[in-house]
Amino acid sequence: MSVRGSALLSPLKGTAFRRLWAGASLSMLADQAFLVSLTWLVLRITESGASLGVVLAVASVPGIVLTPLGGVLSDKLSPVVVMSSASIVRAVLMGLLALLVLTDAVRIWHVYLLAGGLSALDALYYPASMSVVPTLVDRDRLKAANALTQGVEQISSILGPALAGLVLALFGLWINLGANAVLFLISAAIFAALARTVAPGARTFDGGETGGAEDGANTLSALAEGVRYAWGDPVIRTIMLVLVGINLAMAGPIYVGGSLLSEARLGGAGAFGTLLAVGGVGSLIGAMTAGSIERLRRRGIVELVSTAVMGAGVGALAFAPNLAVACFLAASIGMTASFLAVVNISWLQERSAPGLTGRVMSLAMFSAIALDPISYVLAGLLVELSLSIVFLAAGGLLLFTALVGAMSRTMRTVD
Repeated sequence: MSVRGSALLSPLKGTAFRRLWAGASLSMLADQAFLVSLTWLVLRITESGASLGVVLAVASVPGIVLTPLGGVLSDKLSPVVVMSSASIVRAVLMGLLALLVLTDAVRIWHVYLLAGGLSALDALYYPASMSVVPTLVDRDRLKAANALTQGVEQISSILGPALAGLVLALFGLWINLGANAVLFLISAAIFAALARTVAPGARTFDGGETGGAEDGANTLSALAEGVRYAWGDPVIRTIMLVLVGINLAMAGPIYVGGSLLSEARLGGAGAFGTLLAVGGVGSLIGAMTAGSIERLRRRGIVELVSTAVMGAGVGALAFAPNLAVACFLAASIGMTASFLAVVNISWLQERSAPGLTGRVMSLAMFSAIALDPISYVLAGLLVELSLSIVFLAAGGLLLFTALVGAMSRTMRTVD
């Protein structure tokens, strides 16, 4: 394993990747800021926390369901074209919502439709954003490129809500939404400029000359091809398994269990905010560390050990006696999860056939988010039995996931 700090910034030497990184940074900043705007808007319209939960749940469905199809589209078209087009429509929807707020014409059904539409566009945008990276940087710079993207995502998750809150306080909601629309529009222009300099990637199918039912059949056939390809590769299959395990074990226990743990032992809601912030700092460190490693050997073992370490950390939260210990565990979990995310994304990009990268990345995304609702429900049920059981069950699931992954000889021996 070779570690060098300069390796982390090496992808930024290329103009194409700099454009991608700049556009993606603005897009992620707008995404994070919109969550604050959406929360405030729903509460202003309904004055109901329950309604907010329903809006967030309903809005997440299109993003989950359509993510695999987003990968198909990325393989069928240029990923940068998909990113640019999705960003333009995001800007239009965000601008429309700003106009509705400005004219005091917004109703809750508008929010459902527009939030669902933005979620559907996310399903197109994010697989494309991951599948385009291998076309812009050399293979030995993939981890650094993905680490830079993951790093700016962590920074945006902190900076976006803070800026949104400031703009809301100073200028109001419609200005906030309008600013988000401008950010999406600028990112679309950057992606459009990038599209003119990037050659179209290899394609494994072409549905462009057909229409109607035949075009739909081609799309489903292409999706099935991607599923068969991912399942037939032992490394990709195991990574998908690990992502499913992490999704089920982390989403609900961290947010549901973490908030209740903060209330019961750590000092209240402020403590939960501290845990999330410390976890974010750990995630940033983990991503930067992964990107600084030029050559990571025995990635299969690293994958399995990292999963087990996360399991131990999550399980240990059941016994955290105070905020200091909980913060140490949160930082460790965040660092390990983000390190593993960079390794996984880079490994999938390297291992996927060029014309299937979009579908593989979309299936990876689907594996990482599809069980969010189930994880939240299970955590809510388990917490009625015992708060400690939530974390112990989640940690045990991650350890079991690592054990199942270790049954693959390929994962135990692959370099």
